[in-house]
Amino acid sequence: MKKLLLSVFALTGLMFISISSVQAQGLGISAGANFANFNDTDVSTESRTGLMAGLTYDFAIPLSPITIQPGVFYTQKGAKASEGSIENTTKLDYIEVPVVAKFDFILDNPVLTPHVYFGPYVGFNINAEQEISGGENAGTFDIDENVKGTDFGVVVGAGADITKFNVGIRYSAGLTGIAEDDLFDGKNGVLSIVGGINF
Repeated sequence: MKKLLLSVFALTGLMFISISSVQAQGLGISAGANFANFNDTDVSTESRTGLMAGLTYDFAIPLSPITIQPGVFYTQKGAKASEGSIENTTKLDYIEVPVVAKFDFILDNPVLTPHVYFGPYVGFNINAEQEISGGENAGTFDIDENVKGTDFGVVVGAGADITKFNVGIRYSAGLTGIAEDDLFDGKNGVLSIVGGINF
């Protein structure tokens, strides 16, 4: 795990170094739906549907189909667990900062540009709640003290730019556990469907 984290941060460093030799290209705004769950845990969970929205900025590498794209997003993560009539929803909200390398597939059609991207992210937890519905303990409870303040991971995605608009699908996978203690070892995993506009 330490070697993997070092590799991720090394990639981030190379991306920032590369920005010094690239050209600013444009701002993007995107939003979409999250389907979040926990990975690497023995606890049976279901996905939590949430929202994501944020900004990106493209830095084009001259004479190359590769773009360096940092961004900042508000993203809702977490998961659900059910037992009988009781439903337990973990709601984790983050400000997430990814830095990805985006590869554009240049086509003869000037309107459509497909792309794929990959890179690391760091997320900063801004809210953590446990919502229980059904049973005697129903209610919403603050669990900030039980959740780590930062989340490190990687994101991979694919999509297309259609004139000034963009659509795509992405998956972000946490590399570190979300809990402060060792009682729960789950990591964030989020499938997102997004759309936006480029300026």
